[in-house]
Amino acid sequence: MHFYDLFTPEVREELKAAAFKAFATKEPFRAFPNPNLSKDGRVVHLETSGSPVLDEAGNLLGYRGVDTDTTERQEIEARMRQAEKMEALGTLTGGIAHDFNNILAAMMGFAELAKEKLPKGSREERHLQMVMNAGLRGRELIRQMLTFSRQTEQEKKPLQLSAIVKESGRFLRASIPATISIRVSVESESGPVLADPVQIQQVVMNLCTNAAHAMREKGGVLDLHLSDFSVAPSEAKSDGMKPGLYIKLVVRDTGIGIPPGVINRIFDPFFTTKKPDEGTGLGLSVVKGIIQQHDGYITVESQPGRGSAFIVYLPKVAEQSGGEVVSEEPVPTGHERVLLIDDEKALTETGQEFLEGLGYEVTVRNSSVEALKLFTDDPGRFDLIVTDLTMPDMTGLELAKACTALRPDIPIVLATGFSHMVNATTAGDAGIRAMVMKPLTKGELGRTVRKALDG
Repeated sequence: MHFYDLFTPEVREELKAAAFKAFATKEPFRAFPNPNLSKDGRVVHLETSGSPVLDEAGNLLGYRGVDTDTTERQEIEARMRQAEKMEALGTLTGGIAHDFNNILAAMMGFAELAKEKLPKGSREERHLQMVMNAGLRGRELIRQMLTFSRQTEQEKKPLQLSAIVKESGRFLRASIPATISIRVSVESESGPVLADPVQIQQVVMNLCTNAAHAMREKGGVLDLHLSDFSVAPSEAKSDGMKPGLYIKLVVRDTGIGIPPGVINRIFDPFFTTKKPDEGTGLGLSVVKGIIQQHDGYITVESQPGRGSAFIVYLPKVAEQSGGEVVSEEPVPTGHERVLLIDDEKALTETGQEFLEGLGYEVTVRNSSVEALKLFTDDPGRFDLIVTDLTMPDMTGLELAKACTALRPDIPIVLATGFSHMVNATTAGDAGIRAMVMKPLTKGELGRTVRKALDG
């Protein structure tokens, strides 16, 4: 091996030229960047300082140098840059979420209003239902983005994993190459787990994305398999699994597999075998962290050239806890007087039609300042206030505080497309009885309003 073969291929010619220039001028060099390849293929970043060694006639005999390993420093700097990018992405996500949710709210609202006027089962009614379904999927996608950027509160509740696994399969189909087949098999529909639905969706999507990456060159099969699993009290588990009932999720691929030398490190933060532009090395460590927060376990099996399988175990909760159920009951009606405020006219128009269709008397304002003046003039005129959060001049939170200062018993519903500005504590302090994420369907709005009024 030639000395210059130690340099990484990307900089080999550049560093060779720089070295020859230094030799020709007989000049010392300081902090010369010198990325080297180690025997196991890792890149070791060195900074080389050198002074020329001359004979009595001034001829260059060589250089006396010192190499300083800066690999750790560069890794820390890279992590800091990545953290800054993630923070910027989180800020961008919040802005997108607010605007996009308002767009979805208008689209879904008018689609639902038009759908109600069409014959049940007609082609046009079905088409508008498909628009509604697409809007709901868009809403869930935005909620996932906010959770990924840590800008929404996370809440554990009884959850059926089968619904998330099936939905993940549908999401993936649109984002991975057609050379990869997706197979979803669910052996167990029963037994909810206590989990944050968006975090669990993040786990499933992350594992599936990694699996797809392992098959990106030759294609293959991505299998998602859900089944029951139990650990008897007498069974000893080396990984520390406690006795009990679990839901077992297996995400299996037929890709390149994981080399034996790195399989024990794949859950370490920032460890990755991907190229710099293909990932941060955070994915699997985040997955493991989420699973552990849910009192679960994750293991991996792999054979080079034959694929990998990630196995997730999440403990079941008692059946009586129930899972998420979408209510099919009729939307409750009412006759109370509602003040509806949003700076988006399309949203007050749809909201007014929704609520008036349920029997309420609705007054609309597109300015929080004007709404406060109206309420101040006659605090007893309304039975309920429904207000947007993000508005110019005065936020919905500020409006709520001003209204409850005038009339402490007024029930207030706060609607938002982006909730980082408010949580349960700040909402409660402002006298808010319910907080909902836009966009809302007629049923969701109607049930929220009725619940707030009934206290």
